[in-house]
Amino acid sequence: MELFGIIFAVPAALIAAVLYSLLMRLVPPLRGITTALLWPSTAVLGGLLVEWGTLLAVGAVRSRAIIGPAFYPLHLVLFFLAVPALANVLLITRSGSVLGSWFVMGSLCSVLALPVVLTQYLVAEALYGSDGRGGPYGEAPTIPMPVWW
Repeated sequence: MELFGIIFAVPAALIAAVLYSLLMRLVPPLRGITTALLWPSTAVLGGLLVEWGTLLAVGAVRSRAIIGPAFYPLHLVLFFLAVPALANVLLITRSGSVLGSWFVMGSLCSVLALPVVLTQYLVAEALYGSDGRGGPYGEAPTIPMPVWW
């Protein structure tokens, strides 16, 4: 099942980035909103680079030990926001150039999606085991669902 998630992450990122690019070109008022997100998007991409450097230097288990319980939620924030942040940065800073075109932007976002998804799988497996119940930190945290769910 994990293999399907990895395989479909790349085309999903491509489609989402292309749709985002086209939406921003078709609805100019939204452009002002995305411009306000330039610095946060840049911070997310910088955080992703810092995380990758930390994971390469000391690994996921040691990173979790150093940072504490906030490590995994921070990692998940970077996981969910990295590809949209790249799309936003490319759309704002490279608009009108080859890098800002919908095809190149979609391609670059899909290229980034693969290592981001692989990082998520590696971190989760290192911390919580392959089944989500083992590993050095026990059971993986879950989001409590409402009773009606």
